[in-house]
Amino acid sequence: MKLSHYEWDPEKDLIAEGGFAEVFKAKDLNAEGRYVALKIYKEAVSRGTSGSTGQKKYSLEQEFSKIDGLSHTHLITYYGLEYITHTDAMGRNVSYPVLIMEYAGEGTLGQAIHRKLSLDEGKNIIVEVAQAVDYLHKQGIIHRDLKPGNVLFSKDRKGNKVSKVTDFGISQDILSDKTIQQSMTEGVGTPHYMAPEQFFKKKFGLNGDISERTDIWALGIIFYKILTGKLPFGHDKKDYELIRDGIVGEDPDYSEVPERFKNCIKTCLQKNATDRYASVSDFIRDINGESNESGTVFLGGNETQFSAPKAKPKKKKKVWPVLLLTALILGAGYGGYAFFRASQIKSLLSDAWESYKTGDHEKAYSLYQEAAEYDSGEANYFLATMSNYGYGTDVDYGKALEYVDKSMESGYEMANFQYAWAYQNGFGVEKDTTKASEYFREVLEEVKKQSQKGNPEAQNVYGLMQWNGYAIEKDPVKAEEQYKKAAEQDHPAAVENLAILYKYQKKYEDAFKMYEKGKDLNRYSCYRGLAEMYRNGQAVPKDTIKAFELYTSAAESNDVVSQYTLGKFYYYGTLTERDRLRAVQWYTKAADRGYLDAQNELGIIFYEEKKYVEAKKWFQMAADRGNAFGAYNLGLIYYQGLGTTKDMVEAKKWFLVSANKGYSQAQYKMGDILEHGDDGKVDLEGAIRWYELAAAQNNASAQYALGRLYYDGKGKTKNRKIAKEYFIKTANLNNYLGQYMLGVMAENGIEGPVDYTEAEKWYRLSANNGYLNAQKALGRLIYDGKVPGQEKIVARTWYKKAADQGDAEAQYMVGLIDYNDKYYSLAKTWFLKAAGQNNADAQNYLGVMYELGRGTTKNLKTAFDYYTKAANNGNSYAMYNLGLCYYYAKSVSTNKAVAKTWFNKSCTAGYQSACDFLKKNY
Repeated sequence: MKLSHYEWDPEKDLIAEGGFAEVFKAKDLNAEGRYVALKIYKEAVSRGTSGSTGQKKYSLEQEFSKIDGLSHTHLITYYGLEYITHTDAMGRNVSYPVLIMEYAGEGTLGQAIHRKLSLDEGKNIIVEVAQAVDYLHKQGIIHRDLKPGNVLFSKDRKGNKVSKVTDFGISQDILSDKTIQQSMTEGVGTPHYMAPEQFFKKKFGLNGDISERTDIWALGIIFYKILTGKLPFGHDKKDYELIRDGIVGEDPDYSEVPERFKNCIKTCLQKNATDRYASVSDFIRDINGESNESGTVFLGGNETQFSAPKAKPKKKKKVWPVLLLTALILGAGYGGYAFFRASQIKSLLSDAWESYKTGDHEKAYSLYQEAAEYDSGEANYFLATMSNYGYGTDVDYGKALEYVDKSMESGYEMANFQYAWAYQNGFGVEKDTTKASEYFREVLEEVKKQSQKGNPEAQNVYGLMQWNGYAIEKDPVKAEEQYKKAAEQDHPAAVENLAILYKYQKKYEDAFKMYEKGKDLNRYSCYRGLAEMYRNGQAVPKDTIKAFELYTSAAESNDVVSQYTLGKFYYYGTLTERDRLRAVQWYTKAADRGYLDAQNELGIIFYEEKKYVEAKKWFQMAADRGNAFGAYNLGLIYYQGLGTTKDMVEAKKWFLVSANKGYSQAQYKMGDILEHGDDGKVDLEGAIRWYELAAAQNNASAQYALGRLYYDGKGKTKNRKIAKEYFIKTANLNNYLGQYMLGVMAENGIEGPVDYTEAEKWYRLSANNGYLNAQKALGRLIYDGKVPGQEKIVARTWYKKAADQGDAEAQYMVGLIDYNDKYYSLAKTWFLKAAGQNNADAQNYLGVMYELGRGTTKNLKTAFDYYTKAANNGNSYAMYNLGLCYYYAKSVSTNKAVAKTWFNKSCTAGYQSACDFLKKNY
């Protein structure tokens, strides 16, 4: 079937089927190798009308408007909503809605739990899921149906598994108590993950209703199941009422939950919503021991992700006593200069602030620089902010920290906030929330004091600290008060922060007004905020054309995030036609201003297009700013010698930069280089250190490498048991090499009995991941009759997959199966391919086919030539056949002496028929 530029087979490509929809894997005809998932809704769900029972069906268009445009690493991306028309049995044209989504084909969390996850794997997954849910909550969306089946896995560009939450934005009508109870018989869902308030809102709900804390309950249930493999309520029950009674009236058994996570899950699973975590970010903090992140902006925007070489902030220096002493010495002369200096600073700061407020950042930056020449701490403070976010200048974290140091040296105590912000976000320093908290505590009193004096910057900062709970208890009400005070003075960041706060509270009309005000102040990130509201239909009718116009306006006005966003839109065909040229143009604008994601995206685009010189340029930019991903890719460029001379010294240098920043793939690569001596010197001890660092981050390649070293006894004492443990870890991360080795061990009875069923399972997983050796092994296992219920013809399927990758042995085996089934012409095709790679078995069979005239015209001379090739390549059957040619004068003169030579060789090689012929005839 076909819809727009998507094509699928309704039978072969069905992924899942439920009571409301069917999901298919579809090929994107506009992008080679790209697949999407199509969720085709059934008629009753699609119309937005009442069904036969009078129950209101939800409007899919309305639901889609809530989720269209959401973008998060751990959310399934929704690309669009279209309709497909089908003629039903009654001859009517029926229109069915089709939701076009990102395809995630690496299984579900439910399947991963069934296979068992390590503690670290489980923790990482629940954090990724929680991050996605936290993002949804900040967009005003409650999931309401979180469960392992709604967590899918895909792979990122580096081959690592990534969690993806799906089925969000579901209507309350669908998730009513009645509908869920019906779904138990229809096979649609299960109530095991429902919170008490989903059964009894008034009794257990926050303010008597469903809330974000409903999802927090579900996160607790999922985490419990990840850790124990069981459900805390109704584990073995299917009866709806029994499950419900357990949820609202029983306490879970926490005996199998690791101690470090008990309190975390207990907090999630409080019956009353008011007693659970106040936000998902609190849940994440308890798991990781990290402070909350926020969508609030300071003066720039939290979405701006830059990196720079790290610099250590300096502690403040007390300089005013020195200045006071100097003043006493210089007397009145200095007093005259001090008055002049103070008046100059006041005038410059006033003009700079007016320029900053109205979006004239270049002028503001210039005026702040002038004020800084008079040693103004406040001027240096704002110069730091503008350098952090690229307002009126290039993004430069190192320079920003220099400005902060100068501000502190001038006695401007508010500058401690800049240190806190740097550590909180990793701006020019290693991210360290503990140090950030110290600086937040240090600056708190000064912020309060300046806020009370009416300083709009302090009011905005105070609101930000109250909103996030930095060094002070979280208090959204007080945060709003502070933002309002600053916004009344036209503080642009406070206006935007207020809009973000209102949007979080689902006060979309108020949020829209604040974004409008920010737009009037020429704060171009507010243009982006408005664009998102038009895109999602919040406070205004959904208008993707208007949204695109606003994104463009923001981008054209140097909002770097919008420039990057437009690059993505054009590259992936979102909200507009796909346009690779424009995508590169917008990515370039953002990249030129230091936006790391844009630099890396450009590097990847050019790398995939094999334009390696251009790719190297962008990876170099990102790497020079200390970005781990850019540094790794630059190392790869040098390692492979793409677009430059192959240079192992440079490759190792950049891999080391990336590895020292904790990028696991670079750590693995360092281990690989040292193990194999790619830089001229083998260092197994060093290799193992890097492998272990990467493996601790669940890097599948490193785990396989360690397993291989233990298996072979290389650099480690040979220990097949430990090797198997590593292979299991990496196999569960879908590493095809680990899966293959587990197949080898099961087939050969290593660290366990011979188990062909287990071997077949692991070979199949590896083969499905495209590993040639596994495809051949699986073919061999089936061909040899070691897999019950599998015919030999099934072996051909797997051999052919390997054969299509050019493997001569597999090509021969496909030919052999075809030959035995008397498909001689087809067999000849495969034998020719294998023979062309000097496969002796295939050469011998071609000789037989030409001698007997099977699948080809009989030709003894050609048969003789193939026997000769095969015999010279060591094939014992061909040696015998060649002997027969000389003995019976087949295409050559009779020569029994030469014939005897070949019979002897064949007999020595183990072919009994040759031995018997010698005894009988010589």
